[in-house]
Amino acid sequence: MAWYRLGHGDKSLIQEPIFTKLAEKYGKSNVQIILRWHIQEGNIVIPGSTNPAHIKSNADIFDFSLTDEEMAEIAKVNKNKRYYIPDDAKEEVYASMEMDFDSQK
Repeated sequence: MAWYRLGHGDKSLIQEPIFTKLAEKYGKSNVQIILRWHIQEGNIVIPGSTNPAHIKSNADIFDFSLTDEEMAEIAKVNKNKRYYIPDDAKEEVYASMEMDFDSQK
């Protein structure tokens, strides 16, 4: 499972040159390239957003595939930074969350 697969909004990660290059090649956004890489790696990816345009864009990643070489190049991107560090307080917040599906109509 990929927690904070987009670096929790870390612009320096999202704007890595490899993502920009591949986004231009495939006519996608940098975020879509990152999500596609995770899918091809076999990670479970459940992007979250309250913005309908982002939700639609996040799902529009199944009409292209990254090559083995591109996958390897992306795998070399390493910020040496953990974006999700579990702790008791976070787990309690997540466990007690209530989803308001009715407001999402």
